[in-house]
Amino acid sequence: MKPLLISINAKYIHTNNAVRLLKVNTSFDVDILEYTIKDDLEAILTEIKAYNPSVIGFSVYIWNVERIKTLLSDDYFKQATVILGGPEVGYDALHFLALSSVDFIIKGEGEIAFHQLLKSIDQNTTFKHINNLAYYDENNKLIDNPIIEIQDLSTLKLPYYLKEDIPHIKNKVAYIESGRGCPYNCSFCLSSLEKTVRFFKAGDVKQAIRYLMDQGATTIKFLDRSFNVSTQTLNILNYIIENDNNSTVFQFEITGDVLDPAIIEHLNTHARKGLFRFEIGIQSLNKTTNILTGRSQNNQRLIQNIHTIKSAGKIHLHLDLIAGLPQQSLTQFKKTFNTVFKLGAKELQLGFLKLLRGTALRKKADKFGYKFDKHAPYQIKETNDLSPDDLETIHLVEQMLEIYHNKGLFGKHLTHYLRDKSDPFSYFYAFGCFFKEHNYSTLRYQLEDIYHAIMAYEDSNAFDYLVLKDYLLRSKIKPKRIWSYRISKDEKSALFNTLSNTYNESINDLYKHSTIIKNDTSYFIVIYQNMVPRSYEIRGGVNNA
Repeated sequence: MKPLLISINAKYIHTNNAVRLLKVNTSFDVDILEYTIKDDLEAILTEIKAYNPSVIGFSVYIWNVERIKTLLSDDYFKQATVILGGPEVGYDALHFLALSSVDFIIKGEGEIAFHQLLKSIDQNTTFKHINNLAYYDENNKLIDNPIIEIQDLSTLKLPYYLKEDIPHIKNKVAYIESGRGCPYNCSFCLSSLEKTVRFFKAGDVKQAIRYLMDQGATTIKFLDRSFNVSTQTLNILNYIIENDNNSTVFQFEITGDVLDPAIIEHLNTHARKGLFRFEIGIQSLNKTTNILTGRSQNNQRLIQNIHTIKSAGKIHLHLDLIAGLPQQSLTQFKKTFNTVFKLGAKELQLGFLKLLRGTALRKKADKFGYKFDKHAPYQIKETNDLSPDDLETIHLVEQMLEIYHNKGLFGKHLTHYLRDKSDPFSYFYAFGCFFKEHNYSTLRYQLEDIYHAIMAYEDSNAFDYLVLKDYLLRSKIKPKRIWSYRISKDEKSALFNTLSNTYNESINDLYKHSTIIKNDTSYFIVIYQNMVPRSYEIRGGVNNA
């Protein structure tokens, strides 16, 4: 028998732990072929044919399922045993067994089921005893065995130590688990279908962290759906702080309202700035919406915790919102967006509801008037509360948010300007309309294009000065000039004399390495030397600076 596991990832930098867990938890010699969704399917098929496996397993997610379906339509796969596993197939096994080349679906956790299935295939014995397995038997009868979760996670071999992965660890995101399952019941999330919350031994998690750091991992992301529900949370965080190498960043999904304030204060005191990145899924601040989706969220405590996290400036905050949840109209969503945007997180991801197979909300789609794409990722197109035009409005806001906030192409000056707006949502929408009317591209653009766009929209010298500060401070070398006015020779001479006398700057260095912008009352100067820019602001004119 020659088993092969196929992983088609969203990006090269992603590491698929699922196929690695299957490989290390079976005694059979299993190989892995790994691709991305941008890879040519013909090239993938050619490589699989060259390998000529007798058993082929695919790890299936919403981002790769359509590609895998297309691949499996080739008659080649009818000559092999094809196994599908992963969150996309586990809760709708019947749908995927209808694909002519698919023989087995592994539902839920696959480590035990995969090994048992390979053993039964190898020995030509029955599959009926294998939990988490769905298939048609020799009489074309559907066998859909129950999902049994692995209660003792310490019985699993961990996937982080494969020798073939060592050269790639430093170039990819390293994923790690400290636990499985989620204690919450959000009706739009597949994690709500897991029955129990279980944890790996803290010592094993620490050992994996140390190993990945030693191999050069720059980003280690925990896969736990709610990292802070564990009693070992502070233990693991402290281990990371104590072994900080000043280069690795750790990312966690955090349930914000139940995060212990004592943990926040501890991290604010002891952690290096940038060591931790917390992703907090707020999703909605609308109480009715949260009740309808099974979310128990204390908004007051959540917002207070976010303020406390942000106060020290140590932890990179990434907040999530979902548009399209039940009984959240455009007006209500706008209210949530404005409140959350003003919290000041470095990133705010505005996502759109996807009705995932198996979720409770998908089963109630008619109740809430959901119309959605029938192909993955099953994104909504209309609801009882949001018309297609409403969703188009939110999409336009999301595009502007992504370019002018999340990508980090601007600095603190524009950020503060936007957060000071009474209605940031409406600002982004109005600017987005301007963006479209003037045929600015949201996909392909040069840095100066998006600076020009927002300066053209504002049409204010004071605003230009504000935004150009961000432009100058984001560079380590003198950037391209994107403004039209010029500083006169007399102004420049007087300004440089002031800087030389006040700050002991070399006149020669100023002429050689500096860039200047101005408004009616101030000059802003940045000197670019040795990849470390330094800046000065001279107010009130150069004669009395």
